[in-house]
Amino acid sequence: MSKIVRYEFMGSWLFFWALCITVIGIPLGILYLISGLLKVEHEMEDPERFISAFRSGRLGQKP
Repeated sequence: MSKIVRYEFMGSWLFFWALCITVIGIPLGILYLISGLLKVEHEMEDPERFISAFRSGRLGQKP
């Protein structure tokens, strides 16, 4: 079965942007971003049909 993989940031966006404002904090901000990512995998029968419906805006509408 095919999978759709997405990444979600579980950290604080405010803290991330506060680190990125300073020149010294940019590397720490990137590390904070990478360490705060969560990988979510969804198994689907036909992921191509889901992606085309999502991009066209038909996802979630009743037929």
